[in-house]
Amino acid sequence: MDLLQTVRKEGSRGGRADFKWEDVKADSQRENYLGHSLMAPVGRWQQGRDLNWYAKGDQDDKEAAAQKLKEEKRKIKQAEEDAMLIAMGLPVPDRNANMEPLGEKAAERAIGDQPADEEDKEGKKD
Repeated sequence: MDLLQTVRKEGSRGGRADFKWEDVKADSQRENYLGHSLMAPVGRWQQGRDLNWYAKGDQDDKEAAAQKLKEEKRKIKQAEEDAMLIAMGLPVPDRNANMEPLGEKAAERAIGDQPADEEDKEGKKD
């Protein structure tokens, strides 16, 4: 008996073809269906609301994508420059992000010379 080459049952199994979310709206046991609050919303609070708001991206996706692309191109150019310097036998500059200098106020705060609260007070006076 070959189970892989023969179809055991014809048609849709479990009545999948007959299922409609409109029927779930009228069903008294609609809470038993997964996704009933999105696919079969019932009630006044859902009217005119976007129930899938959490699944949508931010409005400024184009700006973020452009910034991400720009940063990626910058990293590629740095890698190409490093590869050319290595090929020419020249020293490659150290590009460790942890070694980049901080701004003066950020450095003072990191060292602990001046607390952030006092810095804010001084900034308001200036």
